[in-house]
Amino acid sequence: MLNISWRERNLRIHCAYYMGRIDGIEGNGLKRAYLNFQRDNGLNADGIYGPATDTKLVQVIKNLQRLLCNKGYKLSIDGLAGDGTVQALKSFQSKNGLPVDGIAGMQTYAKLNGGTPTPAPSPYKCKYFKDSEFTCQCGCGLNLQKSGIKQIADQIREHFGRPAIITSGTRCVKHNREVGGVAGSYHTTGNAIDIVVSGVSGSQVLAYCKTIVASGKARYTYGGTSQMGNATHIDTGGLE
Repeated sequence: MLNISWRERNLRIHCAYYMGRIDGIEGNGLKRAYLNFQRDNGLNADGIYGPATDTKLVQVIKNLQRLLCNKGYKLSIDGLAGDGTVQALKSFQSKNGLPVDGIAGMQTYAKLNGGTPTPAPSPYKCKYFKDSEFTCQCGCGLNLQKSGIKQIADQIREHFGRPAIITSGTRCVKHNREVGGVAGSYHTTGNAIDIVVSGVSGSQVLAYCKTIVASGKARYTYGGTSQMGNATHIDTGGLE
């Protein structure tokens, strides 16, 4: 099986499941990345890196390498997201007017597939929300929303029993910068939402979101700021 450093590298380059340090340490952030990857790929979502998860992760990186080779890059199809694969991906992104971040997200996969969009990696279908409600609001069409955060959106809506609005889901890097988001925001990797529940104060939503964080389903939540208004932020990004 892949060692821990290769797991970190692979889970970063493919849809930014892991955005922590490449340090070879199996911390909480990496374990959460396992869980989200498993959910989105029809695997047993237990957060434990076993043979089935290893096989699938190697497979998706091999597929990425094949797509890059089809565009003229000379790479070994080995399922390891090494420096050569990252540099080839960045070169492809630069030549195609994409954010040069070395992460193969929906826009990059669409270009690699000849303009045919690759569906956002999330088989979970929300009970209360449409997929379009999580799409970047700048009009670029980017939607990377992962199953874990979509399930949390449903959980919040279910808990209060009132209509809810996703005020911010996925953000492309450009839109994130325009709205004052921090660089590397979990909105840019599909692991965060800002949400407002109709007829419920932001403080009440925040209090409930804190219980979700305490349960281990989410990393962080905040609200009650002038920038957020009545919206509450919650994300499932990595912890170190």
